[in-house]
Amino acid sequence: MKYCHVRSYVFFPQIEILLMKMKKIMLYKEVGLSIRQIIRVMELEKNLKHGELPFFDRDIRNLYGKVKRMLSPNDAKNLMQYMKSSKEQNKMFQYVYTLDEENRLENLFWCQAQSFEWYQKYGDVVVFNTTYKVNSYDMPCAIFVSVGNHGKTILLGCALLRNETTHTFKWLMKTFVTIMKKPPTTIITDQDPWISEAILSEMPSTKHSYCIWHITSKFSCWFAGLLRNDYQEWCSDFYKLYKITGHEDFENNWKLMVEKYNLQNNKHVIGLYDVKHFWAPAYLRDYFFGGMITTGRSESINSFIKRFVSSHTSLKDVVKQVDMAV
Repeated sequence: MKYCHVRSYVFFPQIEILLMKMKKIMLYKEVGLSIRQIIRVMELEKNLKHGELPFFDRDIRNLYGKVKRMLSPNDAKNLMQYMKSSKEQNKMFQYVYTLDEENRLENLFWCQAQSFEWYQKYGDVVVFNTTYKVNSYDMPCAIFVSVGNHGKTILLGCALLRNETTHTFKWLMKTFVTIMKKPPTTIITDQDPWISEAILSEMPSTKHSYCIWHITSKFSCWFAGLLRNDYQEWCSDFYKLYKITGHEDFENNWKLMVEKYNLQNNKHVIGLYDVKHFWAPAYLRDYFFGGMITTGRSESINSFIKRFVSSHTSLKDVVKQVDMAV
């Protein structure tokens, strides 16, 4: 299978495939297996290597949405009443939402009154993160953050999303730009083709960069089993390469590193090279990042949120508790 990078993807009828395996997947979920564990079990059942299933972890999450994630009418009603009340108390409070074909709450974006002013001052570089999920509905909680005076993390906006599709991310990026009146100069995100496509569509003038932490967090899965005793040395060599700021030096050292570990035909290495303009400082040196080369600041806010949001938290409480991070 060809590696799926930013602008060229291989698509499968993922949902249709998953629907055929729905009972088994939901059974695995009922006994407490995580999505990653479910995928690994299914790979072992079919004697497949990691990454060879014709669907992704996000496809299973989206399947949950089709099967199990039905918002309680009272939960959604209370949430929207809270939004309306917040708007009545302060006209600068903003929220935008969508409904599905059955008139159920689908997606919601909101930002506090001061967020617009903060964005005008500190919104040149924005970090976008979807790390945390609201467990009750397995809904991604997406956040936009920046950095203000004295390195203080600023929450610019937050969203609860029904799924993580390109269509949903396009809606969110367009909504953010509309409310803030302009796109950011630079945006840092996880390496995600769906997010990348949405940014390219709705923020064409914005420089998009990938979070190196998110990339390297996959290394153990990609390379540990393959490189075995050489894995730690590979990581060390990669970090040395990452610090190179010259194009020619980067290209020469990349070639040497790949040859050293005999990874010329490795799909992950090929994929990383294909998107080097999104993560390598050698190709990002002409852009302003304000010191935010990872999503570390966004991760810290997610950690704050996670302390308050439990699997039984109502959507209204999620919003109220997220707002405490402002």
